[in-house]
Amino acid sequence: MKIKNRLLMVTLLSTMTLLILIGSIGVKRRKEGPEIKEDPTPAVNVMPDSFLGKLDDSYNVPEAVMKVIIDYMDAYYKSLYTLEVQDTSALFSNEMMADISDKAIRTILDHRKMFDFDFSLNAARYDLKVFGFEHTGNSYKVSVYEDDHFTFKFLNGIESSAYDIDSYFTIAEKDGAYKIDDLVKYQGYYLALYEGSENIADVERKYDYYSSELKDMFAYNEEVLKVKAASKPYSSAKTFRIPYDREAAVAYADKYCHARNREWYNFTDEGGNCQNYASQSLLAGGMQMDYSGDLQWKCYVEDPDYEPEINGEETEYGRTRSWVGVDYFYNYALNNEGYGLVCDVNANLYYAQPGDLIIVGNGSLSHTMIVSKIVDGHILVHSNSIDMKDYPLEGFTYLNVVLIKILGCN
Repeated sequence: MKIKNRLLMVTLLSTMTLLILIGSIGVKRRKEGPEIKEDPTPAVNVMPDSFLGKLDDSYNVPEAVMKVIIDYMDAYYKSLYTLEVQDTSALFSNEMMADISDKAIRTILDHRKMFDFDFSLNAARYDLKVFGFEHTGNSYKVSVYEDDHFTFKFLNGIESSAYDIDSYFTIAEKDGAYKIDDLVKYQGYYLALYEGSENIADVERKYDYYSSELKDMFAYNEEVLKVKAASKPYSSAKTFRIPYDREAAVAYADKYCHARNREWYNFTDEGGNCQNYASQSLLAGGMQMDYSGDLQWKCYVEDPDYEPEINGEETEYGRTRSWVGVDYFYNYALNNEGYGLVCDVNANLYYAQPGDLIIVGNGSLSHTMIVSKIVDGHILVHSNSIDMKDYPLEGFTYLNVVLIKILGCN
């Protein structure tokens, strides 16, 4: 009996040893053999049903009214996400307003499709904050701030944001159906079609003109400016005593692109804070205020709660319009000589560096931004009013784009 037990134990041990050896050989073969490849098919980027993030509504807007606004925003976002226009006409009671919305969205998408890179989105969301509400009869007026957050495919994970975009919805109710009767969005591409339009023919005419101008500008940028910038490095014959500290200027711009420095008077509610913010960033980069001569650039703040008075005298007091006004700053930068800021105005856009300023507008120059980054040749910008962070310049549809290349000061 003992012999049988011993034989059984030996057999079991031999079998276990053999299994272990086979297993180790299998592991070795897996390690040394051909690597098992994962499915090369990329994961599908599934578009969400809604892009709404936060909704801040202290006015308790009726759910049916707010649903119309959210449906419109989702359709707009789906268009940006896929670069395919979503039909929003069913959301409107006013045919001309529906056409303005359609043409505004088409303007953006037509422009983004011109580029040879993918302008669609990997991720996106919007936040809404209601800051005004009126209800009269069958009409509901809802004022919202819109925050946009986009992750463009071509920017490799960088999030681009725009904050506090004013939108004014007028919702009409008829037989239990709620539709948009009027919509004002304070963004350049929308206002270009909305302002002054009295009928659909006006909208169509503006859209055709706007589209044609954007195509011409795109062709000039691609065929002339980019080619020139690629052919030789940037150089300037201008001299200056104090060089521009670009890193310091951008660090300041990073900190206050969606905030306000409490040491300065805030012009956000008085026509916009964009140039005030850009001027502060230049100052942070070592550019000194200029209170000499007829052309000056200065802002001396005694109490940040009170707007500094305009003072053109050659004294360290008050402010000049060039510190806050976009067109006034442009004139100062273009014509200043001797003491003060030294820069090249209307420089080739593709020589832009972080810390340079870009001024844009349709017709007149109306908005100043500061270059925050250059990513694979793409120019990203910060701004105030509208507050923006790392937004790609190619995403704008302004017809006038001016680079002010900051060199230094004397």
